[in-house]
Amino acid sequence: MPDPALPSAPKAFNPRDPNPCAGCSNCCEYLALEIDRPRTVRDFDHILWYVLHKDVWVYIDDEGGWFIQFNTPCEKLVSRRCTYYGERPAICRDYAPRECVRYVDQAAEKALFKNEKDFLDYLKRKRPAMYRKLMSRLAPEAP
Repeated sequence: MPDPALPSAPKAFNPRDPNPCAGCSNCCEYLALEIDRPRTVRDFDHILWYVLHKDVWVYIDDEGGWFIQFNTPCEKLVSRRCTYYGERPAICRDYAPRECVRYVDQAAEKALFKNEKDFLDYLKRKRPAMYRKLMSRLAPEAP
């Protein structure tokens, strides 16, 4: 699956716009759940396992929270439009369009791991001791 879809160019948020989501379905193309901040080598091993799965990412948000993201669109999304708008869940109703990455000049995350390489490169750079511990666990055992 391609990355969640954003319109081609960000724009300034206009609070008077009656349809600020026109042409965008980004928030309907994935779901993300907060996970515990990894502390142990086992925790980091779990993160590695997550990102080995197709269309699953992990990211650290701008406040330092860790999230697992499943890139799978809502089944009610058709041609980038919600076909369930009147009955949509509260989480959809409560989402503030001004928080959409479409209206923000910076990345929504401090770090984004789309795959094993992204994650291991981050660990090697930011947590070298943990990287070494994790790599020693991953090394094949000698016969």
